[in-house]
Amino acid sequence: MQDLTTFLGNHPFLSLAAATVFVLVMMVELIRARRNIFNLSPVQITQLINRENAVVIDIRPSESYHKGHIIDAHSLMPQDIRQNLKKLEKFKSRPIIIVSNASSESQKIAALLLKHGYNAYSLAGGMRAWSEAQMPLVKE
Repeated sequence: MQDLTTFLGNHPFLSLAAATVFVLVMMVELIRARRNIFNLSPVQITQLINRENAVVIDIRPSESYHKGHIIDAHSLMPQDIRQNLKKLEKFKSRPIIIVSNASSESQKIAALLLKHGYNAYSLAGGMRAWSEAQMPLVKE
């Protein structure tokens, strides 16, 4: 312990740099952990739909939605959700799952909904993950 105190006293800039790196790593990990709280796998999404009557909101373009979507999914554009959260008001008592092509856009929408008191989740990996898990799709 004496050696550590001596080292810190003799190398203040190195000590400050190490402390700064430690704090930054902790912040990145906290942000990553917080982001993953509402990212769910296809299996977890299926369980949420079956057990808690979750509603699926598909925010992909109409063409992608019609090529294949999760059963009973509602198609809404991200800008519609951002501009008018009242469109989802009727689902406020149920878990809401946001689905996109990749999970980045759905994470943003889920975070917005969480901020406004909704119980929202994002499908981790988007529809690609859903298809790779060989989950059912409805094609129109």
